Amino acid sequence: MKLSNDSTAQPTLIFIPDISGFTKFVHETEISHSEHIIKELLEALIDANEMELQVSEIEGDAVLFYRIGKKPTAVETLAQVQRMYTKFHASLRKYDSQRICQCGACIKANSLALKFIIHYGNISINQVKSSSKLFGKDLIVAHRLMKNDISFKEYVLITHQLLNACSTWIEIDHIAWEKPSQGNGSYDFGDIKYCYLSLAPLEAHIPQPTIENYTSDPKMSKILSVESVINAPIELVFDVVSDTHAKHLWVLHVKASDKTNGKITKNGSTHRCIMNEDENDPFLTSLNFEITKDLITWTDINHIAKSDLLITLRRIGNRLTRINLTVLQRQNPIKKIFYNLFKKKGFVQFYSGSLTKLNEYCQGLEREGRRHSSGILLEPAIKTSSEQNN
Repeated sequence: MKLSNDSTAQPTLIFIPDISGFTKFVHETEISHSEHIIKELLEALIDANEMELQVSEIEGDAVLFYRIGKKPTAVETLAQVQRMYTKFHASLRKYDSQRICQCGACIKANSLALKFIIHYGNISINQVKSSSKLFGKDLIVAHRLMKNDISFKEYVLITHQLLNACSTWIEIDHIAWEKPSQGNGSYDFGDIKYCYLSLAPLEAHIPQPTIENYTSDPKMSKILSVESVINAPIELVFDVVSDTHAKHLWVLHVKASDKTNGKITKNGSTHRCIMNEDENDPFLTSLNFEITKDLITWTDINHIAKSDLLITLRRIGNRLTRINLTVLQRQNPIKKIFYNLFKKKGFVQFYSGSLTKLNEYCQGLEREGRRHSSGILLEPAIKTSSEQNN
């Protein structure tokens, strides 16, 4: 550990947004998807930072922010709380409106809540490689305050130590969205006085999810259709084909994927198939998922080629799936003739070869008894009798 040049304690704002319900969320739901969801929510909180706060560390379900020196005003601090709160819940609402996975993590994500602990005190900062590590009694105070007697599900707690540090905090009764309540906590280092506000009144400021326009060009027409039978259950085939991070596992000539907007497939998932590593590489949006037990359809819009790929999966047996890939594109008569003469055969070979590779990959997973990494669940998991009684 290398000490910073000035390791003496300095007046520092400690600002901790904490995702409530995280432990129960992880224990009771699918670990992989819950981790992805929490990661995206923490990133949303960091992106909402407008106070020039520094990130000290990510503490599982919380972000430890700090700011040295400049005393925070009541206006900027409460505005920061409101921005993070609305960004957090806007992300949850958007995810809930776009999700297709029916696993416990994805279904229960909208039950997560947010609280804030805000404190001001003397903190020492040591440099540990590229990270700044905070030390001091006031850091312990902030963390202890995460356990308190406040009954609100979502709230902001502000210690009197901050209120007394800056004269603008006398205005809090007039600028806050509600009159603060007063609290007092007894801890091993003594009593801490604080005020707190429910975040419930801020719910009215959470924007509704934007409804994307997923309508295809009505002038598009079918230019080719390729079909094959995959020796695997429809659930596994869907998991592989819909996974925006796994195109290289079955699509010919694809090396990897990037420009994705989330780890879990949903309506509006995006990705670029890296093929030639230039501007002609396909950039796609997956949308319009229609899912039933035996039939699944959706569309991949290719923004570069200005075409749509309609994907249809049909269950034809216990471990057999028929897949159809249909390409739609807007073509004039001359372009259509040129395509049929010189390009169609190559595209048919490309898609047919990809489906052969898909069958080989799925059969390999089946032989080895493995699941694909995406883990999209199409139907809610059936609870055991003990889980139903809890």
